[in-house]
Amino acid sequence: MREILLTSSVLILAVLLLRRAFRDRISRRAQYVLWALVLVRLLVPVSLPGADFSVLSAAEPVGRTVTERLEQREIYRVPLAPSPMGTAPQVTSPAPQIEGGGSPSGEAAAPSGGEEAFSYPVIRERVVTAADLLTVLWLIGIAAMAVWFLVTNLRFWQKLRRTRAPYAAENCRYPVYLVEAGLPSPCLFGPVRPAIYLTPAVVASPERLRHVLAHETAHARHLDPLWSLLRSVCLAVYWFDPLVWIAAAVSKADGELACDEAAIQALGEGERIPYGKTLLSLIPVRTGPGSPLLSATTMTADKRQLKDRITRIAQGQQTRAAALFLVLALAAGVCAVTFTGAKADGETGGVRSLTGDELAYFNEEFFNQEGTYSIRNQFLNSLYEKSEDIDLFELLYCGTGIDAPMTDEELRQVGSFDTAGELICPVDKMSVEAINQVLLENTGLTLEETGRIGMDYFQYLPEYDAYYHSHGDTNYFSGVNITAGERVGDTIRLYYDDTFHVDGWKCVTLEEQADGSYWFVSNQPSERPAIPTVYPEGEPVLTIPLTDLTPYEPETMEVIRHRNDCAERGTGYIMHTEDGDELSVRTYLSTDGNLYAAVIYDEAAGRDGMRTWDVGCFFTFPEHNTLSYSDSGGYAVSMDSFSDLFGHDGLVIRYSGELDEHTGATFHDYYYFDTEGNPVLLARVYG
Repeated sequence: MREILLTSSVLILAVLLLRRAFRDRISRRAQYVLWALVLVRLLVPVSLPGADFSVLSAAEPVGRTVTERLEQREIYRVPLAPSPMGTAPQVTSPAPQIEGGGSPSGEAAAPSGGEEAFSYPVIRERVVTAADLLTVLWLIGIAAMAVWFLVTNLRFWQKLRRTRAPYAAENCRYPVYLVEAGLPSPCLFGPVRPAIYLTPAVVASPERLRHVLAHETAHARHLDPLWSLLRSVCLAVYWFDPLVWIAAAVSKADGELACDEAAIQALGEGERIPYGKTLLSLIPVRTGPGSPLLSATTMTADKRQLKDRITRIAQGQQTRAAALFLVLALAAGVCAVTFTGAKADGETGGVRSLTGDELAYFNEEFFNQEGTYSIRNQFLNSLYEKSEDIDLFELLYCGTGIDAPMTDEELRQVGSFDTAGELICPVDKMSVEAINQVLLENTGLTLEETGRIGMDYFQYLPEYDAYYHSHGDTNYFSGVNITAGERVGDTIRLYYDDTFHVDGWKCVTLEEQADGSYWFVSNQPSERPAIPTVYPEGEPVLTIPLTDLTPYEPETMEVIRHRNDCAERGTGYIMHTEDGDELSVRTYLSTDGNLYAAVIYDEAAGRDGMRTWDVGCFFTFPEHNTLSYSDSGGYAVSMDSFSDLFGHDGLVIRYSGELDEHTGATFHDYYYFDTEGNPVLLARVYG
């Protein structure tokens, strides 16, 4: 809508200027045809491919800003059902409690002191923006205009049917009726089967009858009832735009002038003055505005329009070929800049930073899908310049995420068994159909269309048309933190610090498709992006005063030494202390039945379990948490990294807390490691 309003406004102004500049040099019919360009622009809501220079390209920054402000301007908040109050879980050290906000990424945490924690109900709301309100008003206006149009034309039609009588007119191809009373002037009415309606004053003189029939026949040849209907549609849709009303009025006047010109041409030049006298005797002078939504071609006019019409009839100027050519060239130029869309950002060099909502979508919905195996995260496990070169071994190392049951015969052929006949490592099955589904959804390619990089590392059974992988470890890219992004046309560039592989900043490029989905294009090393931080606009929804509160001081966690008690290892992460030393952090299930987060001092795997296990446990997970999604029931814990939160880099652990009626709510514990390697709880976030 914004694009059509802008381009149509420019086109209307251009046609008005051309009409004014060449009013005495081109025919009235040529002037009338120019309005067809405006009609097409208003009723066809699409644009031609973008051009280097167009109205939309020039106005794109301003238009985008206006749209974003309307979408962000809050008019009213409709409260929905609030979530119940909750209390913080019992932990050995205090931490700031922030509910409903997800992961804090630079915003100040609400302070707390002592053992008391604050909690707030999450108020769910639907925000009504200025854009929503304007859309509702626009639709109401369309409905009102449609009713006005129908009522006006139905009343006029009923009036004609009640009072009309057939009239025999020689050499006229259209039905002719005489209306004895109530019709202010002769007219043509009916968009499908037009008929001419005459007044008694017309049939009183054969000369007048001949002139009026020539005029109304010209209206029919020009399809003016149809154009009147389309003009009414434009007025209904763009009822709020004064330029559209001006265009409708002026185009209707030009239509009358074009019919005058055609009628005189049909009657002969000798009839020019008598034809003008006929108009003077038949056209009633209108004192107020006419009905703009009446589709009949009534011959009413105000004093100024009537004077201009008679003057033009008397002048009878001819079209000059050079002027017509110049008008056509100028009209073509105007169409070139108003019918073409904005040049894509990638083609003009324009780049737009992603908004906070867009970053949240990629962090929380596109990647890092909580509670499930996110195959999209696996597309970050290798570097590639084009999607055909994705390392499929790294992508499919943990499977496709699509359930694929195996028969005993398959497992016998691909599995590795110990001397007791027990399966040593789990086996993932990946059918070619499932692989193609993953690739098509995320790259638009099939397996055969890729370079098949890394597929030789999998075992293939042709009788099942499937690949198999037996492994006891994982390369699952458990979490990515997209800190900045930019859009160039349909291309999205997302930047993240790869703390999973610990090899610096990367840029993953996506291409938006027509259905709103995204395909992976590339994943390449990059510099840290110099993109402004996204801040929300407008006033804050909630303000918490900080007066009389005790500042929270992060507390070093107590570390309890455990040796040789590992029953099952979970996710591991390489972290750095405040002075840059490396250390390893891992979740694990202990032989005592508890699930711990621990700093690893020494570990070595043996054939029957961990041969060496020396760790410092700093957090015990609530009982219903599990190590992985494959466990039945419970909540699978996970680890990720964070950077520059209150000036610290560190590790965030996700798990399910115990909050009475909030049991199962997700918690995020943020830890950094001091210069001695001790874990320090920086913040706890839930909601």
